[in-house]
Amino acid sequence: MAASAALITLCVLVLFSNYTDRDHTRNVKNSISTLYEDRLIVEDYILKMTINIYEIKEALHLEEQHNEASDKKITPLLSHIDELTKAYLKTKLTKKEDATFAALLTTLSEFKSSSAPSHKLKLSNQSLELLNELSSIQLSESKLIMKQAEDLYSSGKVASQFAFGV
Repeated sequence: MAASAALITLCVLVLFSNYTDRDHTRNVKNSISTLYEDRLIVEDYILKMTINIYEIKEALHLEEQHNEASDKKITPLLSHIDELTKAYLKTKLTKKEDATFAALLTTLSEFKSSSAPSHKLKLSNQSLELLNELSSIQLSESKLIMKQAEDLYSSGKVASQFAFGV
């Protein structure tokens, strides 16, 4: 009788261990997916927008120095930035990230409606600062996600070792 109770207890422990392992694996997989989709991909959007803003600044500097019209160079860059901001909005945003991104959108909108090159340069610099802040947010959020994934892995490992020990 004691042997069958011990066997049933062992079976329950193995099933419970299997369930917790599967749950931890799913949570770690979700963390990795979030890290990729909402942090790494977004960092790529930020990098591309930053490159576009620097190209806009270059066009504005050329316009000031050589009195060249910069609209032909700037318009496609702004269109590309618009595409990137739409893609960015489809990701999960933290509260701070949402506020910073809203400020970036406002700055870009003001840039589009401005006609003075010097004001556009000022807005370009503001955009670069906001993009840098967004990049910093990505880094801190990525570190947080990695820590959560490591914690999940560690707790799953402890649970497995406990089951094997029993």
